[in-house]
Amino acid sequence: MIDMHSHLLPAIDDGSESWEESLQMAAQAVATGTTELAVTHHILDNTQYRLESEILAKFAEMKQRLLQAKVALKLHLAAEIFYQPEMELSHEISTFNNNGRYFLVEFPMQGIPRGADDTFFQFVLEGKIPIIAHPERNFGFLKNPQRAYDFVQRGALLQLNAGSLDGKYGEGVKALAMALLDSRLIHFIGSDGHNTGRRPMRIGSSFGIVRDMWGEETAQRIFHDNPRQALAGEDIKIPEPLPVEAVRKRSSFSPLSLLKKLVARNA
Repeated sequence: MIDMHSHLLPAIDDGSESWEESLQMAAQAVATGTTELAVTHHILDNTQYRLESEILAKFAEMKQRLLQAKVALKLHLAAEIFYQPEMELSHEISTFNNNGRYFLVEFPMQGIPRGADDTFFQFVLEGKIPIIAHPERNFGFLKNPQRAYDFVQRGALLQLNAGSLDGKYGEGVKALAMALLDSRLIHFIGSDGHNTGRRPMRIGSSFGIVRDMWGEETAQRIFHDNPRQALAGEDIKIPEPLPVEAVRKRSSFSPLSLLKKLVARNA
């Protein structure tokens, strides 16, 4: 399995605090089935690229420490870029493995920035593909799930946090995660791992959930095939997405209906 979102390196952001913790996080990832991991530390604005040399140095050292500790985890480098209209994508850490194509972008949790769809569409026209981090946790998507479909229709891809399927972030987030999977709108999984405790490096349990509810082919695509192609800078062929509102109930439980009730309750 390939984890597309983590904060593994020590003392860069709100992730690992030490080399010891970083090694424990890596060991936890391997123990729960992860074979490859994208290291994606926060870049909150363009001025934070001043951290690039430190990130590159610690990334190289992390790989050496994994070898010495005999932790069989292949690392890839990118960043989790906080959305702004004038995002710089020319830096070595901007896109996955510096491939110039796929980049991980985070929205503010309280909503979807005005104009983000147009900004992303322009990037897509230039051959740069935005991967939106954990949309299921964003209140804009929680309030209007159809926006996820709109972004994908215009060329963006979506990364789900593994903990969202476990109910880690609450009923509403879990319901939206399931609705997005029902709509074929999820393309990657990430642990968003920050430590080994409250925000662990585990995606294995979510693989089982996806496989059991959406099938082996979907699980293979989200946990391996799409990540491998994104990391290599290759074209990704995604299944035709479905409008979220049009998703057929898979049982008497409707994730979308539950989501609407929860959002209405908290409005």
